[in-house]
Amino acid sequence: MTASEDPGDNSGHNAADHRAEDEAERPQPPVDELLVLDERQLIRIEAVHRGFLYQHLFAAACLLLAGKAGAEHIIVERDEDIEVQLPDARIYAQVKTRQDVLNPSDISGALERFEDIRADHQNGLRAGDARFVIATNAPPSPALLKKIAADDWPDDVELHWPGGPEPSDNCLPRPADNVAGMAAYCSDLAAQLPFGLLRPETLTWKLAAMVMLASAGTPPREDHSFSREELPDLFEQLVVQMQQLPAPPPVYRAQVDEPALLSDQPVRIIAGLSGSGKTAWMAEAAVHAALPVTYLDVGDTPGPALASAVAREVAAKMFGRSNDKLGEILLPGASGLDMVSALSIKLGEDGLHAAVVIDNSHRIPAADIEALVARGPNLRFVLLSQPGRHIAELEAGLDIQAETLNGWDEDTIAAAVQDAGCRADFGDCERLSRITGGLPFYVLNAATIAAREYGGDIRAFCTDIEQQTNIVETAQEIILRRAFEGLPPVDRETIAVLSLADVALSRDEASALLQAACDIDAKAATARLRALPATGALELFGNSGLKIHDAVRILGKADVSAKGQDFEQKALGSLQRVIVSSIRTNWSLAKLGLLIRLFGLLGQARILVQFATDELFHELGVWPEIEPYLLTIAADPNGDAETRLWALDGLVFNDLREGDYEAGRERVDEMESLLRANELGDEEWMAWGMKRMLLLSELGDIDGVRAMLDEVSDRLPDQPEHLRVFRYNRALALFKLGDNDTAVSEALALIGEYYRELGIRPDDVIGRNAPELRELLPKDEDLTDRLKHLADSHDLFAQALGRKSQRSTLARIHAMKFYELSQSYQSFVRVGLDLVEELVWVNDFISAREAFERNIFPILQGAGLAGPVLEARALYAVVLAYCGDHDAAANEVERLLPFEDAMDPNHRAAFQEQKAIIREVRRKGGPPQRQVVIPAPLQALFDQRRGAPREVEPRKKVGRNEKCPCGSGKKYKICHGR
Repeated sequence: MTASEDPGDNSGHNAADHRAEDEAERPQPPVDELLVLDERQLIRIEAVHRGFLYQHLFAAACLLLAGKAGAEHIIVERDEDIEVQLPDARIYAQVKTRQDVLNPSDISGALERFEDIRADHQNGLRAGDARFVIATNAPPSPALLKKIAADDWPDDVELHWPGGPEPSDNCLPRPADNVAGMAAYCSDLAAQLPFGLLRPETLTWKLAAMVMLASAGTPPREDHSFSREELPDLFEQLVVQMQQLPAPPPVYRAQVDEPALLSDQPVRIIAGLSGSGKTAWMAEAAVHAALPVTYLDVGDTPGPALASAVAREVAAKMFGRSNDKLGEILLPGASGLDMVSALSIKLGEDGLHAAVVIDNSHRIPAADIEALVARGPNLRFVLLSQPGRHIAELEAGLDIQAETLNGWDEDTIAAAVQDAGCRADFGDCERLSRITGGLPFYVLNAATIAAREYGGDIRAFCTDIEQQTNIVETAQEIILRRAFEGLPPVDRETIAVLSLADVALSRDEASALLQAACDIDAKAATARLRALPATGALELFGNSGLKIHDAVRILGKADVSAKGQDFEQKALGSLQRVIVSSIRTNWSLAKLGLLIRLFGLLGQARILVQFATDELFHELGVWPEIEPYLLTIAADPNGDAETRLWALDGLVFNDLREGDYEAGRERVDEMESLLRANELGDEEWMAWGMKRMLLLSELGDIDGVRAMLDEVSDRLPDQPEHLRVFRYNRALALFKLGDNDTAVSEALALIGEYYRELGIRPDDVIGRNAPELRELLPKDEDLTDRLKHLADSHDLFAQALGRKSQRSTLARIHAMKFYELSQSYQSFVRVGLDLVEELVWVNDFISAREAFERNIFPILQGAGLAGPVLEARALYAVVLAYCGDHDAAANEVERLLPFEDAMDPNHRAAFQEQKAIIREVRRKGGPPQRQVVIPAPLQALFDQRRGAPREVEPRKKVGRNEKCPCGSGKKYKICHGR
């Protein structure tokens, strides 16, 4: 319906225009008070909205009259403006609003539709008798009065106007002269209802809003209908919920996998730290709940008084209009539990259940809650509670398990911090999630502080918090400190020591850490762990894993520092030994990241440098953990020259990987200066030579590359593995300079040599996924480097061949398999994205989507890689659009928008192009899907995780001949495996 149409005439007759000229003659305000471009258009718009509002108020009056009139249903904006269904008849009402009089031409369309509806009733298509009403705020014109008095006027059609005859049906109101009069009429009716909690005017406008929602077919009123049975509840809902439920936040953001508010369970516990958003979750969920919800905040309520409070509130909610029922429930002299029993019985007789939310339930003794639940079987309780000993008591007494709110994910955090005026990429949001536990209040407070004190830089804020150098305290620290400082000293020390670990420890590992750090025996450590759940600071993972809640760890780490450097170093050293031991039997990326941080905190620079120079650790996504320490080591003028050079080598490797060639050039020059000023060995010179050669190739310096090739080849050790690495780097450098043919031939030769080294053939790879390939490889050998170099060679071969080639597609698929076998997850994702782009290039969009959903995203999630996430998801949105899933593509783009400001400039530009592609494909459509049979290698790649858990294959045990996980560079059997 356009702005100029008559809201009361479904025929679209432009009645408002008939009055535009007359209304234009009304007195005009001074020029400086009228700031509109087209006054006549404004008059038409006002008439349309006035008509709609009048109609909604008329329908609200019908709702208020329905009970007394015995109407079964009130239907709005379906066949007619308003339809009233009585037991034996239907009344169809058309509502007209006019400025002066109602003319015959104004109702001609309505009379024609009445004839069609009348015919349906006569033919049996509609049940009952039909009666018709035209309700108007304006008196009929003389011509219309004459028409009504004529013999041919239908007997079943009435005209209602303010000064006309009394309506024959008591289910319809007498029309008022204008909107204000109609609102006053509704308020008079509302005042007669037995409700005292809302002013009649408030109920009137709420009912009008409900009519407006039903007119639009908005859920839960897709049928545009109100039934007689629900009217008392409808009126009560509008009264009680506005009076008792907390208001949801203006912008509510859902938490991860948040539970439903209503269920069939008699009692549920929703547990979470202060700031976890329990009340906001409840308030938002209650707005959309299908049943009335009674809310009680019992923070200051004595336990014995809880039952009385519940009985009174629920009785008023459910039976507020039935004084006889309230009299049966709220018996004089009855105890609170007796009243709850009577209330439950009455609910059962009426076939009802009542939903009751009890906030701050941790302040009520468990025995009082158990008694309340036992006496109210027709009440459904939701207990909002902070964690602690009382939850364990309730879980045991009620035989239930507490549920938790899981906090916000990175996308939601990004949206929240963007709204606060901050910028953060995916990794920054991941760090903020770890710091705050993802708890909504703490995230919002952190964003507020970052906007005010850090210029909106979430990364800088997180760095200060992690290093405990922040000057402004967060609400998280202030709120949780009160509970933390109230704990016994032994519990505080236990939490503080365990807070140093940001990964889950087994009970044995946690016990060993406490014994070593606190100088206690195993029995005392076990006693401390047993008491820990009562503090509310513990997170449990399965039957064996435990960790201090992320939101509490800030306070725990600060408490360790406050105990002095000696205690802190002792605790860190104890944790390092525990983690090294844990990695031997249960390797994980999270533990590796923690171990690297521990090396840095304990000043073990040489081990960190060894990590940095191993390509594996660049692949595992732990570079952000290493880089800050390497920068310090490389910049130390008094440091060991060899250690500084290898630190620079690791930094240059990352510079080349990220395309930061200016920083790479400066660091390569620093490496050369160290070589000239110190007597370092051939291995250090080779590291510098290789990095300089690759840097020059990226900069397009052909002569420089050829000179370095000659120098490096002259000093290269005569060993097969060194020769292959050199040949690969030479081929890569030449490829960067545009020599594709040499790169193709050399990469192909290297692929063949590595296959022979591994004892497999290219045919063995086709149709097999990574786990199956592992069974064909030599056992009891560290194959990581060879597998990685084979994957690199496949990748180089594919890049040199270019796209649109079946051979390059196959090479990329094989590269992904060997990258996964060598746990080179960064390269796996990078080549996976190249594969997706190649599949899109040949219009195989279905395979591109499969590559994302079955391979790339499981690796990203399992390996915890934050860096490539945004690039991958942006490309995935394009693939979704090409697959015709336009809504999913638009939703993905919407979730990525909060990250846009923090994106790398190149990535941001690419993202903007991708958004344009998605819009264009939605508008014009994309190319047709290529009809192809998925090749066996690609099918094997997809089948690898079909039906399997989406996680990276765990590395359970370190082989005797593998490199030691501690980073010493030695074999495990002669290092920590002795």
